[in-house]
Amino acid sequence: MRKIMTIMALLLCITASAQNEKWYTLTEVSNGWSKKTISNVPNASIGTLVTRFNDVWHTYDVDRAVGVIKQGLAKKVLDAEMGLEVINDTKNGYVEVADGGSDDCYMSACVWRRTNGHSLFAICLGQPVDPEIEFVCFYDYDPQKKTLTPEPSVLANWLGNRAHLSYGLPQKGKELKISEWDDETSQLLIHHFDWDGMKPVFKSTEVSEMDGGGPDMTFPVTFKGTNPNISDFVTAILSQEDLGETLGYVSDNWTRRKQGRKLEDGATWTVDERNGYIRHEAKYDNDKSYTEFCFWNCADGKHKLVATNIGYIQNGKPIDTENTGLMFYSYDNETKELTYTSPYDVGAVVENATTTVTYALPRVGKNIEATINTQSPTKVQLKWNGSKFEQ
Repeated sequence: MRKIMTIMALLLCITASAQNEKWYTLTEVSNGWSKKTISNVPNASIGTLVTRFNDVWHTYDVDRAVGVIKQGLAKKVLDAEMGLEVINDTKNGYVEVADGGSDDCYMSACVWRRTNGHSLFAICLGQPVDPEIEFVCFYDYDPQKKTLTPEPSVLANWLGNRAHLSYGLPQKGKELKISEWDDETSQLLIHHFDWDGMKPVFKSTEVSEMDGGGPDMTFPVTFKGTNPNISDFVTAILSQEDLGETLGYVSDNWTRRKQGRKLEDGATWTVDERNGYIRHEAKYDNDKSYTEFCFWNCADGKHKLVATNIGYIQNGKPIDTENTGLMFYSYDNETKELTYTSPYDVGAVVENATTTVTYALPRVGKNIEATINTQSPTKVQLKWNGSKFEQ
């Protein structure tokens, strides 16, 4: 029975009703919500906002929430066996249809009061299969015009080209949390956003404690004296387990260097402690790989940002591999630990889907240079501002 009900619910989530053209699939909503302003919105109560959204973008899951809102219920269990329930928290401005971990579709919505007298309304829609999709729609509510105007740019500067995102809208408080599954590291990253009076603003990222292998996302740095140097950071990074083929090879040569042993054929090290820069190169016939390390002191006086950059040159041309590109770690002066930080969070990504983008860490100065490798290569400077990079 449970399986049959799940399949029926999915069909309602995914397929439009032949009898009512107002039903939309989640893909249709995702593609169209930002192009349509919703009018005739009497007030900024969460029930009204969700109901008017559903009037325009009629979906099965939001329709279930509206049914409970119209009944005036704070909570209603739709299916105890499947864990499906609707939460209608009018006091905190929050509505949710929880899927209980089933394959059913789900939604959540909340509202923030803005300092300009308007409100910011957010509604998240998703389903785990056929297709897997999750997205959030942001609207500005104007109490004078009684309209909900789409604001698709609320998270635009942070989102970049990200995938595998799950949105945690706040039921209590104002903090937005976004979970991101990182395919490269097989880790779950939790991004925290504070409310600044007008919109959620990125604050920090933490790594969820999950089993699943791969390198540790937080690990200690051992050093002598009052502060670690670039060699201490390199030792900490290359001492992790499951580094992969490229960094594993670099790690082996780092150990050889520290022990005074001969490096692998074609391998060289450049160690510039004064400028906080280290580079490893390896040459094989017509190919060459390089791995750079450097760090920056943060303006808050409490952290340092450490970077690793891997590149590969084949027959004189740079190529992308699963290992190339930038990696960042935030060092906490108090805990003496490095924590993985996404390049997106520090503004160090140059997007270009049509060609390879390579990076060069600074041996002198503080800026990263990116090269878009077209027939006429373009240089882009990523300028360090004390906490992140600006293009």
